[in-house]
Amino acid sequence: MKILYTDIDYVLSLDSEMSKKNTRWGWVCPFNKKAVNIYNEILRKTGAEIVITSDWKLHWTLKELQEIFTEFAGINKAPIGITPSSWGHIFTSLQQLEECRAYEILKHAEEFKPEAWVAIDDLKLTPWIKDEHFVYLTRSNEGIKQSGKKQEIIEKLNVIQ
Repeated sequence: MKILYTDIDYVLSLDSEMSKKNTRWGWVCPFNKKAVNIYNEILRKTGAEIVITSDWKLHWTLKELQEIFTEFAGINKAPIGITPSSWGHIFTSLQQLEECRAYEILKHAEEFKPEAWVAIDDLKLTPWIKDEHFVYLTRSNEGIKQSGKKQEIIEKLNVIQ
């Protein structure tokens, strides 16, 4: 199995479109249509499964996130899981936010042992996650739409580690 560890804010839900919409799941930020198209292409070309790393996992259940991804955002696959939450008991300060996210991803990957995996995030996780498993998406209002990032993600997921 291949896993695409996915943050949401500034990756699929972009800064320029953070106005929340009232939905049956409560107030949800819309996903950028171009970002969703690129994300769907990555999923199609790699066969990767989705695991949510975003703080959204603290506000919605996995079932709700699956519905938000498929029904609200138009993503062709539903997430199969979420990373464990270590916030508040292992990591407690904002200075530890990036380390916490990386820790949660590494714990999940260690437990499930995917044949290939990549984390995509606007947080800089490179001090903890090797470059071969991480694609940094800067907060430039472009998220996953950034030039070259789609191909980089596809190539890293299609290499069996």
